[in-house]
Amino acid sequence: MKVVVVGLGKVGKTIAELLSKENHDIVVIDTRAEMVEETVNKFDVQGIVGSGVEKETLMNADVAGTDFFIACTAHDEVNIICCVLAKKFGAAHTVARIRDPEYYREMREMKTELGISHVLNPEYETAKEIEQRLKFPSATNIESFIGSKIHMVELAVGENNPLIGKTVMEIDGMNESKVLFAMIKRGDTAFIPHGDCKIEQGDLINIVSNDIEIEKFTRLTGIYKSPVKSAFIVGGGAIGYYLAQRLLKSGISVKILESKTERCAFLANELLGATVLKGDGTDHSVLDEERFYDSDSFITLTGMDEENVIVSLYAIQNGINKVVTKIDREAITKMVNLLGLDATVSPRSIVANRVLRYVRKHQDESGGKVNKLYRIYDNVEALELTPGEKFPCFDTPLKNMKMKKGVLVCGIFRNEEFILPNGNTEIKKGDRVLIVTTLPNVSDLKQIVK
Repeated sequence: MKVVVVGLGKVGKTIAELLSKENHDIVVIDTRAEMVEETVNKFDVQGIVGSGVEKETLMNADVAGTDFFIACTAHDEVNIICCVLAKKFGAAHTVARIRDPEYYREMREMKTELGISHVLNPEYETAKEIEQRLKFPSATNIESFIGSKIHMVELAVGENNPLIGKTVMEIDGMNESKVLFAMIKRGDTAFIPHGDCKIEQGDLINIVSNDIEIEKFTRLTGIYKSPVKSAFIVGGGAIGYYLAQRLLKSGISVKILESKTERCAFLANELLGATVLKGDGTDHSVLDEERFYDSDSFITLTGMDEENVIVSLYAIQNGINKVVTKIDREAITKMVNLLGLDATVSPRSIVANRVLRYVRKHQDESGGKVNKLYRIYDNVEALELTPGEKFPCFDTPLKNMKMKKGVLVCGIFRNEEFILPNGNTEIKKGDRVLIVTTLPNVSDLKQIVK
């Protein structure tokens, strides 16, 4: 597949990296020669120095023969114009990054008329991700599937956890809850566990089930945290705005601490029901004065990763039930895993994974469908797939399917019922199937069988 990426900021470079690893033919465009050179040298891509709104640049990139055209410059207007032109040139699919709330509302209604296939908003997507974490405060990460009926949650195995030393098979036998172990991350390694795999302290385990069974499991293992009823947000930028909107609709009380007077006025006017406070969220005396520790969740959304980390650690020391930290630099993300932060989010990674999901969803023509894609770790993905007509193993028990190594069927959704699979479970036409796999670039269920 040929992909053109316009704009080599954090998001653009991450998209180019992920798609180049899947052996797509990537062309990157940016007005900054140094950014193009850096990206070309680092990844297996072609580079063009120029503007995505210039006819000559688009012709040099051969946009007419492009399968996916992705505009993610820092300017919404430029991204919209790029996609309009690319569609006229003949690009099959166009994706625009739109950050401004007003533009985003309008674009969702107008994208078809403009020839834009898909609209992405990193700040809005990040807010949705954080909201998910707050709904399941026991989890360090969470992704929902099958219309939010089924969840994959990541849980940290801390000191004195009753799971330590027990095998996956033993845990399945001792627990009243019905969950499936999908993946374990241990140090720098992530793997799909077998029944005889023993849980160790410090493991991050990913389990799959519905919300009732997951709550049972977390209660039985001492990981359970009470649902969030209040949120203290440091940083009133776009993510804080979108997050507060969503939390208020869910009945969660919200306080936002923002340093800029003009922004405070905007938030107070737009977010009726929220308490908007003016002050420096990195000053612990300000936090103490505003009694931040009375909230049962704390979210740091400033523009500085280092500040977010330090303030989050202060919140954890003060015993706040759920702390979420925005970190956008990959180098810092790897380091802070050692600091014991509760949960982290990266807008760059979130939106890049949404693009990856979109490309996978449209790259296979056999009738199969990628409904959802979740990158659990660098080499492990969870996918919700609808099998196409050419899937060769309909009505075959899973134990008799010749599946490739590195695949686990985690769940099947059929006629509004979730099935936690065993060896006798069969895949039927029309099912939606949740798998975890270490196989690269899976876009159809038939790829998991030999």
